Amino acid sequence: MAFLQALVQQWHKADLGYSLLLNLRCSEDIMQHFNGATDINTVTNLIAALVYSDGVPSWLKNDEQNFEQNFEKPLKNELVFKCLVISCQLLFVKASQRINLNQAERLILTLSNVWVSKTYNNPSHHELKNLIQNIYSQVCAIDIESRKTVKNMR
Repeated sequence: MAFLQALVQQWHKADLGYSLLLNLRCSEDIMQHFNGATDINTVTNLIAALVYSDGVPSWLKNDEQNFEQNFEKPLKNELVFKCLVISCQLLFVKASQRINLNQAERLILTLSNVWVSKTYNNPSHHELKNLIQNIYSQVCAIDIESRKTVKNMR
């Protein structure tokens, strides 16, 4: 039974990753960041994995019927925003522990900052939008500090 549940959860992660991809690829501001080694599939699947890191999120369960019926449609901006907030928070914890972020993780932070700045204009989430922007700038500051430390060691 546990295998079946794990399989279903992997299926839902893949669905979420694909729906995120459909939403994000509509933005030229987002797509211009995918000219390197990491592609949009990798990033959206990593976002989905981060969202599911503590199991199935309750807010996604509530929207599951809408989510499953719209598999071939882009994820609603509201749900994309929730996914980005969760991903940024988890990546900030990792960066604040001085664990290096890989290219896909850095892209998530960059894309989240771009997406909330250019795409997401819901005034009721102004504080969370600022949170993403603050996380982005703080992780950049941590990176600069880490580089200075490494340079000083040489």
